[in-house]
Amino acid sequence: MEKLNLKQICLMLIWGSLCTGGRAQTQVTLEKVVNEWCLSAPSAEKAKLDYENVVLAHKNYLKGFLPSIAFQMNPITFNHSLRLMQNPTDGSYSYVNDYSNTSNAGLSVLQKIGVTGGVLSVNSNLSVLTEFSTGRHNFNTTPLSFNYSQQLLGGYYTYKKLKRIEQTKILNAARQYCSEMAEVQIKALNAFLNLLLADVTRKVALKNSAISDTLLMAGKALWNNGHFTEYEYKQVELQSTNNLYVYEKSQKEFLQSLRQLWTLLGKQDIPDSVEVSLPDFALPLSIEAETVINYARKNNPFALSQEARRLEAEQTLFNAKLGSRFNANINVSYGLNQYAERFSGAYRKPDYSQGVMVGFQIPVFQWGINRNKLQIAKNNYRNAMLALEEEVADYENNLQDKVSTYNHGVKLYFLSQRSYRLAQEQYEILSAKFRYGKVSIYEITSARKELYETLKTYTSAIQTVWNQFFVLRKVTLYDFMLQRELMEIL
Repeated sequence: MEKLNLKQICLMLIWGSLCTGGRAQTQVTLEKVVNEWCLSAPSAEKAKLDYENVVLAHKNYLKGFLPSIAFQMNPITFNHSLRLMQNPTDGSYSYVNDYSNTSNAGLSVLQKIGVTGGVLSVNSNLSVLTEFSTGRHNFNTTPLSFNYSQQLLGGYYTYKKLKRIEQTKILNAARQYCSEMAEVQIKALNAFLNLLLADVTRKVALKNSAISDTLLMAGKALWNNGHFTEYEYKQVELQSTNNLYVYEKSQKEFLQSLRQLWTLLGKQDIPDSVEVSLPDFALPLSIEAETVINYARKNNPFALSQEARRLEAEQTLFNAKLGSRFNANINVSYGLNQYAERFSGAYRKPDYSQGVMVGFQIPVFQWGINRNKLQIAKNNYRNAMLALEEEVADYENNLQDKVSTYNHGVKLYFLSQRSYRLAQEQYEILSAKFRYGKVSIYEITSARKELYETLKTYTSAIQTVWNQFFVLRKVTLYDFMLQRELMEIL
């Protein structure tokens, strides 16, 4: 009897340390894990950096339509060698000693003209040739020159379409960032729930171990008084051992889950004592599928990515049409140019430099190759549109399945919670009656098995309903509990 008392005292001490603790405990709640700690985790930081890169790329796109200034300089291009040259008078060849250095510098201003799709550049250049063999210097300057080039047809359409694609991408990037952050929250949620369920299981097992020890003492007394057989007493002892086994297993799972959660959150030091709080059920009792679909169409990155793909398919088809029809490239240049043996003379009374180039592309006869290319482009465009329609249909059907799973999960949550509480009460009632010999050990064993089965069902329901709520929260970028957009929250 002394061994049993000692064992019971140890169990009660462990239970007391779990419930109260003589030292400060780290409170782990769903609110802290999901809405605070995980937002500074490494995975959240990676999502933030990816979003910043997209924003910077978009800023570069916008700044690409601002004037850009570039200065280039090549001070040394030295050469000392024999070169084969041809006499322009009689056409004879001879080798000459090339002993020279060429230096050049230039300043250019580039401006994209988005409306026309053209490019305007303003340039100024200076080139100096030094002949070491004769000691001469030659200066070639272009004080100022203008150059404009563009495609005759399609420039404005391409500019407008690419602008819409870029706007869609940057708008989608913000939603993609929120979606990735919501995914981080889902991972943190699941890690927290694993920790919570292991904690609940170990506490229940420890409580049942304390009850089993009391039953073991009562069974020992009944056996000594002849009201119990040895087999029945061994059954009571087996039940006590099983409770300890469940506790030890859940304790190991608890520590593993705690390490996984801390690793996911990017925290370094694992606390010695942790108190995990069961979250209050404040979720919506039901969510309408139509509401979810509407928010998903409005906010989900999938919808905007579909729009970007549609615009890109239209642009590809337009380029195919443009390549099979008449078009032209225009290049116009105007500037000043001068040459002198002295620097001061190189900028004096410069000559005009003008140039116009117009190149036409006129498909005449290609055995129907262009017609076939155009038909291929049309088929690819139609195929892309059908694929988008199919993906949208599958996506919305999947949303309805998620809503159905959540609404069904809420019902199962309350049913399993009620079943677990009833099984817990039933086990405690039968345990109290057992001490007075009013129930058999078989009833106690059956009640214990039923308690753990209902506990397993209850914890599974907790995981399902919370996980499905956060999944709907991610696909809609809308928090149905707070009734706020994730774009505002995150």
